[in-house]
Amino acid sequence: MPEIMNGKFIMLLLCLFVFNGLVAAQENNNPKGPKFTPNEMSFDFGNISENGGYAEHIFKFKNTGTAPLVITNVQASCGCTKPEWSTAPIEPGKEGFIIITFNPKGRLGPINKTATVYTNETEGMGRYNLLLKGTVVEKPSDPWAAFLDTIGRVGIEKKNLVLKTFYPGEINFIPVYIKNFNTETAYLSWSNVPDYMTIKSPDSLKADWPGELVVSIDGTKTAQKRGRMTDKLTWTIKNKEGKLLGSQPVFVTANYIDDFSKLSPLQNVNAPSIDINNSLIEYGKIKSTTNKPFVLSNTGKSDLIIHSISSDDERIQLPALKGKTIKAGESLTVNVTLKAKELLKNLDTEIVVVCNDPKGPVRLLRVTAEKTN
Repeated sequence: MPEIMNGKFIMLLLCLFVFNGLVAAQENNNPKGPKFTPNEMSFDFGNISENGGYAEHIFKFKNTGTAPLVITNVQASCGCTKPEWSTAPIEPGKEGFIIITFNPKGRLGPINKTATVYTNETEGMGRYNLLLKGTVVEKPSDPWAAFLDTIGRVGIEKKNLVLKTFYPGEINFIPVYIKNFNTETAYLSWSNVPDYMTIKSPDSLKADWPGELVVSIDGTKTAQKRGRMTDKLTWTIKNKEGKLLGSQPVFVTANYIDDFSKLSPLQNVNAPSIDINNSLIEYGKIKSTTNKPFVLSNTGKSDLIIHSISSDDERIQLPALKGKTIKAGESLTVNVTLKAKELLKNLDTEIVVVCNDPKGPVRLLRVTAEKTN
């Protein structure tokens, strides 16, 4: 009988030993504390467009530890990469995410960006590198861009670039799609570019290859400019041997206005105020050169200064009134001349008035006419 009892006791000890061993093995497989386990450590975007907008990828991970996991920080390797992540603690067995957003603008070529993940792990690494790979290629985001003009068989959306109203001190820019319709690589260059203007343009475009150029103006360098003004640039296209394929002007127009942000409340009350008696000038059908007037009135309390009155349509002629002053309570009649012999198609355009009225420094008048038979 004692022998049987001793045998049972030995078996019980063996079971306890095996059970404790299994528990210990399980604890070794599931470390104490949190554990960051990502589904992947890298992601390849493949080819993405420079002008296709932001690219992003979601890295998912799981807490395979025994305590809540906290992502304390995610630090990107450069400013072009922005991370976002789960801020709440991730319970054991649950999943979280880290979103990495990449801006391809101005970063042609291979992508090799990292995001370093910091966790509250007490065992193991506590720091991990997630990798983004791929290649940024020079393709416009809009495959349906219309190339209305061509210089040296390089298409451009338009040769007359009109920027928005220009407030002093700001950076103003306009993007333009281009495409090489040649059967060989085209090499691009610019001249007559003023010091306050920058043109971001590819140096070359492969055959049948699209791209984009961006024209920008630095408002800190244009403090003396007032009115609607146009700069005439020259765009030159050559082939690999240096043979000239084409060279033509590109016009950049912007409305430069006063800095009204520095006016005091009293100056605003006593400011000039422009009133236009007619915002639509209709000629109908005309057979000879015709004049039509409109009237500018100053209904404010100080001098109204006309910085410019102009039209981008060459069929319209306007008097030179830059710098003209209209006293408070006075008016000025402006004659608009339309050349009938140049009216080969219907006219529907605008006259732009730029002045020192803080409530409306840029005013538009619509002009219409019908072509003659």
